[in-house]
This record gives sequence, structure tokens and C-alpha cells, in this order.
Amino acid sequence: MGAKTLIIGLDGADHRLIDRMIVAGELPNFHRLKERSATFEFENDLGQGNVQFWTSAAIGENPAHHGHYFYLQFDPESYAVISEPHFPLPAVTPFWKQLDGEGYRGAVVDWYEMPVTPLEHGEVIHRWFAEEPLTQTVFHPEALRDMAARYAASDPIAEGYASRPRRSAAERQEFLDRVYSRIDIKGSFFADHLREKNHDFYVACLSEAHNIGHYYMDVEDEHHGLHDAALADAISKPLTECYRRIDKVIGILLSAAGENANVFLLGGPGMEEFISANEALDEIVRRVDVGYEAPLTTAETAKKTYHSLIPESLRGYLRPFARWTRRKLARNAYRDRRFFAVPHNDNAGAIRINLKGREKFGTVAPGNEYQSVIEDIREGVSSFINPATGRSIVKRVIDTSKEFDGPYRDLLPDVFVEWDRADTHGDFRKLVSQSLGEVDNSRSVRTGDHSPFGFFWAPPACSGATIARPKDITPLILASVRNEQPQP
Repeated sequence: MGAKTLIIGLDGADHRLIDRMIVAGELPNFHRLKERSATFEFENDLGQGNVQFWTSAAIGENPAHHGHYFYLQFDPESYAVISEPHFPLPAVTPFWKQLDGEGYRGAVVDWYEMPVTPLEHGEVIHRWFAEEPLTQTVFHPEALRDMAARYAASDPIAEGYASRPRRSAAERQEFLDRVYSRIDIKGSFFADHLREKNHDFYVACLSEAHNIGHYYMDVEDEHHGLHDAALADAISKPLTECYRRIDKVIGILLSAAGENANVFLLGGPGMEEFISANEALDEIVRRVDVGYEAPLTTAETAKKTYHSLIPESLRGYLRPFARWTRRKLARNAYRDRRFFAVPHNDNAGAIRINLKGREKFGTVAPGNEYQSVIEDIREGVSSFINPATGRSIVKRVIDTSKEFDGPYRDLLPDVFVEWDRADTHGDFRKLVSQSLGEVDNSRSVRTGDHSPFGFFWAPPACSGATIARPKDITPLILASVRNEQPQP
């Protein structure tokens, strides 16, 4: 019993912290695996976050081949923002579905943000240990119902961190303890599930570094702009403890898979201090589009009214409703605009151009006018600086039509704006443009966000490979499994 090929996925894992802890002797199983692996560090596709990262790695293509750039998608017919499960995204074929079609027996547990893909010769457990704050749905095969009940009758962190304010050390520690509990539960499940039968391949994923990284970076990092020394004394190094527990799970996985297993580890995109202007982006691009003197949109007026009437202590409870209301108000205004912001991972803003022939009420013609609009956007957003540093808030502006080629490129935003996080602590608060005025930026409940970097450890036979983007890992995993005959 065990697995011929073991693939470990760690969402939000950061190779810099892992390497420091390995040197300090705190991660013996990470160290053991790294010592026997070919190791790679690589950058995510430009302007992208972790949803795209894991989808691209699953199918071996760039985001224009799948359109899964975020868990919220823009609908050009209705101008609404729709959650991924309810949006008609194109079907994709992850590597495990390819292998299943070739007769290989496998299991996939919790690959991040992938649609359910039942296997003929194995099982997929998707979002069993759910992260979605408003969803506690369990997705697993009927055959695993009894096993699932033994380990995860309910997810320890199903309602998520941001569903209610957590301010005191005791409240924040309570959530941490539940995250740690989930890591331990997964370790027990992986051990039993792996030893239950022989697998040609087994995919085991953990997302707890993501959960803790988003909300505890201010506690972990003493250089963080919002670091609270007293809180850090009360809650000791939450990410460090998270990796210690994941290290134990890796030891369990290596033992259960067997000594002869080919082992891959995919981690990322990593975590760093949260610095983003996404909350202010639509007001920024509205000014670029219609001018500084134009009146506020209905959505922006509603946002200002909401902030003036609702105490900050209550906004955490009301955040899902407030965002839904703002998007509902915004969709009508978008029909008359040349371009507007759409939701995206906080490392980069996303902008949709109201294109004729694609959007129902398109205003911008393809070709020269489209490219001229992109240059207007580039110039306008780059004119905003962070007064605290005097630097532009923008690292780079990415023209999707020039960076990504594939059949579903039109599902992606037209422009991504990567925020400049260098030498900036405590997030952008007020943004200033000489030509477009001042814009206030709301502070997020999150204190950490995804970096652009990932890492990949593979069997030594892969040492000559080139890993530049997430899509590059897929052929190596396929080749490893296909090197062996499928289980009878």
C-alpha cells in the first residue's frame, strides 16, 4: 500500500521562511525531502494570484487557456460579478483527469480552487476542508462518506477568519488553534487513506499557510508596518508554528507513500505584507476615464455613506452584504464607462475594458482605440504616488493581450496593475496624483497577501528541467507517473 508518485501541494507556502527554518533545524522532514530533490524557484504569471497559480499548474497552460484568474468572474453580458461555481467557465482537464483516462489509479485531496472532477479509477476530495467563509458544503465521493465523518464531520475553520472581528489575543489564538487542529486532522487522514490501497499517484494539499499568512503576517513579521509587539508576545510566531506542524504531515506522507515513491512538492504563491490599492482602484480608473471633476458614481457615494454611518467594529459582520450591494450598484454604471475595475487578488488590480463586440454595451472599438485606452490607463494609474514614500504605487501595468495567448483570453481582465510593495509599510492609505487628485484607500482586515513567487521540488531525474511559470511543473508530474505501468 502507498503511492508510486506523491505530489504535495502547499498553498501560500513561502520558500524564504521554509529555508530559514531548515537552516535553524526546525523542519527535519522538509530538510530530508529537499536534500533528495531537484529544487526550483519561479515567478507566477504576471499580475496573477493563487487561484490562477493552482489552475495553471493543474493543466499545464497559462491563464488564457482556462480563464480562472480569480474566484469572482466578470460577466460581459450582465456586467455582474459572479462567483466561480456559478459562472460558465470553460471545462479544463487537470493532470489527474488525464492520468485517470489512461487507467492510472489516483487520489486528489484539496487541490486549491479546482472544479470537481470525478475519477473512474480513484477519488477527488474537493474543498472537503473548506476555506470559503460562507460555504460549509462537503464535497467528497459517497464511498468516502464514513471516512470523512471520522476526520472532518465539520471543518474547524469553515466560517473563516473574516466572518467576525477578532481583535484580542485570545480571539486570534482561538482561530489559530483551530487551524493547527486542521493540519493535524489532515495528517491523520492522509496516513490512513494512503495505506488503504495502492495508488499510482496521490495528491495531498494543505492550505493552512495561506489561511494564517493572510491574517497573521503582522504578528509573525516584526518589520511589518502594523506589527504589535505585545500581541506578538502573546501569540508566538503563528506561521512558524504552522510550518512545524506541516513538517510533521510531510513526514507522515513520506512514510505512508513508501521509500520508493517519486515525490514532488509544489508551494506558493508565497506570502508577504499586504499592500494593495484594489479598494481604491475603481475610483482611480473612473477619474482616468471621465476626469477628476466628474461626480462620484452611485457605488462610491454609497460606500462613503456606509463608512460614515456604520462603525468599523460592525463592518466585519456586514462586509459580504456591503460588497454585494456596491457591485449591484456599480454594474449599471459600468455600461456607460470605457473601463472599470473588477475584483482580483490584492497583489494586483484588474481592469476590464468595455469592448464593442464582447461586452453587451461595449463603447471601445477593437484595434487602435483599444490600445490607446490601455495607454490612457497605464499613464493614469501610474501617476498616483504614495505620499509616505514619494514613489509610484504601481510596479508595472500588464497588457493581457500582449502577455497571454490562448482561446479564453477574453475571460481575463484586459489590464492588470501590479502594486509596488517595495519599501512600503502599513499599506497605502492616501493616494495622490498631480493631475487626478487624492483618493482614500480602505484598510483591509488582511495583513498578508500572496507574493509573485513559488517553488517546486522534484525527483533528482528532473534536475535539468526549466521551471519558469506554474504551467511548467505539469509535464514533469505526468512523465513521472507515466514512467510506471498503471495498477491492475
